[in-house]
Amino acid sequence: MLPMPNPKVTIQRRWHPRRWFIQGLLISLPIGLTIYLVLMVGSWIDSIFAAPIHAIFGTDIPGLGIVLTLLCIFAVGFLASHVLTAWIFERLNALLERIPVLHSIYSTIQETVELLFGGKEKGFRSAVLLRQGGDLGYVVGLITRDHLAELPTIADEDCVAVFIPMSYGVGGFTCVVPRSKIIPLPDLSPQQALRFAMAGGLGSGRTARDKSLQADHPEPR
Repeated sequence: MLPMPNPKVTIQRRWHPRRWFIQGLLISLPIGLTIYLVLMVGSWIDSIFAAPIHAIFGTDIPGLGIVLTLLCIFAVGFLASHVLTAWIFERLNALLERIPVLHSIYSTIQETVELLFGGKEKGFRSAVLLRQGGDLGYVVGLITRDHLAELPTIADEDCVAVFIPMSYGVGGFTCVVPRSKIIPLPDLSPQQALRFAMAGGLGSGRTARDKSLQADHPEPR
């Protein structure tokens, strides 16, 4: 006669409240925070045109401020890309650069936006590894400048500017190092390197693993 399973042991093996809670937390927390941030930013953008919308229509129309903000951004980009209207933004840019206090604020914001969204010409060039002194290993960096002609003391050396992002924070520091001291990371985009560094190296490495799998097992044509 076969031994009968103990029902209490079976129920205990199937009942994992701690594991279910952690699994639910790992799934729901990123989704909840993402939705919260999107709603918070969307509410702030929507409030930009809240007063004009209320004055024209006599009531608040949720979402209309976001649509008007996007239309304004597209309109500015359209006008700035044409020769006949680009001079307006050039004059405005020159005017802001002449005002002492606003010049520092405006130039910092402008360079940061160009660094994040300017592509390879004005943004992060590539991801690299930079060796630290001693036995401290390497740090992940992003090349921001390939040529440093404004630094005459190192004009004869082939140096690059490398931005080192900080983990779990907004900020970092910039190093000027010889090009021979950096290790390129061609399989890692600047956005992936920035996300890797800011997340403290956490992640599944799905992109790199998928690339290696595709290289080992190419799709048949």
